[in-house]
Amino acid sequence: MADDEVVDPKKYLEESCKPKCVKPLLEYQACVKRIQGDDSGHMHCTGQYFDYYHCIDKCVAPKLFAKLK
Repeated sequence: MADDEVVDPKKYLEESCKPKCVKPLLEYQACVKRIQGDDSGHMHCTGQYFDYYHCIDKCVAPKLFAKLK
């Protein structure tokens, strides 16, 4: 067996897909800025965060599964 370390292509693919998901990222950042002063803990940006990562995952999935053996 070879001593080559296996590189996870998912991290590279995620980085290459982030520029395609600018709109959800800006929405998330706007939400974070909007709730910055909330001390009650009731406000959150979970939806925007998941929208951003859904966009990235949607971009990554076809490329990633094509590389799997």
